[in-house]
Amino acid sequence: MFGGVDYDVVVAGGGLAGLTLAKQLKDAQPGLSVLVCERERSPIPLSAFKVGESSVEVGAYYFSHVIGLYDYLEEQHLEKLGLRYFYGGGEGLQDEAEFGVNRFLPAKSYQLNRGSLEEHLRLVVEGAGAELVQGVKVLDIELGEQDAPHRITYQSIDDDSARPTTVTSRWVVDATGRHRLLQRKLDLTKRYPKPHNSVWFRLEGRLDTDEAVGAEHTGWHERITEPRWQSTNHFMFEGGWIWAIPLAPDHTSVGIVVSDDLHPVTKFNRIEKAIDFIVDRVPGFDPAIRELPVLDFRVLKNYSHSSQQVFSQDRWACVGDAAVFADPYYSVGSNLIGYANSFVTEMVGRDVKDSFDEGFVRYANRWFLSLAEGLTMNIQGSYAFHDNAVIMSLKTIWDYYVGWAFSDPQFYGKTFLDESASTTLSALGAHAVATQGTIMNLFQAWARTYRGAFAFDYIDYYDDVPTLARLFEQNLPGEEIPAFGTVLTSVRDGLERIEELAHVIFYLALEDALPERLDEIRSRGWLNVSALSLNPERWEQDGLFAPKSRPRLDEVETLEKELRALYRSPSTAAGR
Repeated sequence: MFGGVDYDVVVAGGGLAGLTLAKQLKDAQPGLSVLVCERERSPIPLSAFKVGESSVEVGAYYFSHVIGLYDYLEEQHLEKLGLRYFYGGGEGLQDEAEFGVNRFLPAKSYQLNRGSLEEHLRLVVEGAGAELVQGVKVLDIELGEQDAPHRITYQSIDDDSARPTTVTSRWVVDATGRHRLLQRKLDLTKRYPKPHNSVWFRLEGRLDTDEAVGAEHTGWHERITEPRWQSTNHFMFEGGWIWAIPLAPDHTSVGIVVSDDLHPVTKFNRIEKAIDFIVDRVPGFDPAIRELPVLDFRVLKNYSHSSQQVFSQDRWACVGDAAVFADPYYSVGSNLIGYANSFVTEMVGRDVKDSFDEGFVRYANRWFLSLAEGLTMNIQGSYAFHDNAVIMSLKTIWDYYVGWAFSDPQFYGKTFLDESASTTLSALGAHAVATQGTIMNLFQAWARTYRGAFAFDYIDYYDDVPTLARLFEQNLPGEEIPAFGTVLTSVRDGLERIEELAHVIFYLALEDALPERLDEIRSRGWLNVSALSLNPERWEQDGLFAPKSRPRLDEVETLEKELRALYRSPSTAAGR
């Protein structure tokens, strides 16, 4: 299509990010010549291949509707019963606070068996007209500046003496995962200030959360009508969490994720130590976790990274783990693949039309990296109080409000690919972005002084929080891309709901940490939510009583009743 090169686009790496990008590029520009170079040969190990099995709504929508895998996912992979959390401290799981959903959500998400998914994608990509070369390693990417072509050199992994092959391309995309060829070559990698580590393994058979609790605990079993096994199950403890994720047809992915300063990786860097670590924190998994065959075991230190740059005016890009690796806590890896791949597809399309410009590249880098880094910092800022069920449940509700009201509509409406539309939304949401940091600081301060004024047994974050469910429902993806005006209206409404939630969280924090100041704060009416804190000496100075938006105290009162109904005093009889 471009002329003067062997391929229009070469994708180095044929994993999930590289394969979906190749399909997206061919769908958008059928005339493009696309080469994908992949190290692993078929057949791929089906149940012990790559980690990253859990998807949430945006990533699932990308795979099912943008890439066109809906029927395949429905037939071959497990629908996900949301994210589920147990906060520790009980003799059994039935004694622990639980946060999850009772039914599958209206917007689907999936538990992905990465081996079978990527094997299927290879067929899909070749069927779309891309060329896939397996069993090769990319030795070098020689970047061409301005209009000069790139030179990509690869070699068979089976024969080091084989002559390397060099091809030229207009565009080159690094999708080599944690090898990060271009990041390393260009010295672009950014690390987060506090390292976090993970280990994981896959089991043959079901490590079933429901079976971890005896049948005599009928109330616990009956409050969930769908199998908990199909959730992404999080078992929380101070400084980290354990996951249990089902894989079709009958396997389980298990992992440990920790902040290094609280749990050195040497505690669980062998399979025997990892299983002991899990058994100590997840009551009821023993003896099943010791009896199921172990299929693999991996250790990954300091897993999160970002980059100085992932898109270039010189027609190169990084996607997937070769670009960024956000914290896995909210299963956002597939979301970031969808965003990055869509940016690359947009840039290549503009280049085809001779309208590719440096301004859009600067915008795309800023937008994408801010999203990835903001997600990771927000998630990792809460590891120290992962075992605080009340604060973590409120933080999760807050994060869902922000995601479902502000971030998700931008993907479904493709506004992030329109710099003008995105600028309008960003300006509208600037106050909410500032509030996000403020609320994170509030949660951290509250956790350090928590007195235990609240407790709960079970929260269904969909059925028990109707305002959150309405945000979700009004932003459900449809068959048609919503008009910008529709997205704008939805985001405006969502931002108002976020401000109202900030007030309620502040009231609850004060009732626990500074109960003597609660009436005073209520009497001051509508607040500047970007100045919330548990430091009364700074309230006037920070402008807490100088609000920046119109008062909506009636809505706050309604929401407060809704959220207070979720919690009880620890001294009362067990209820919700």
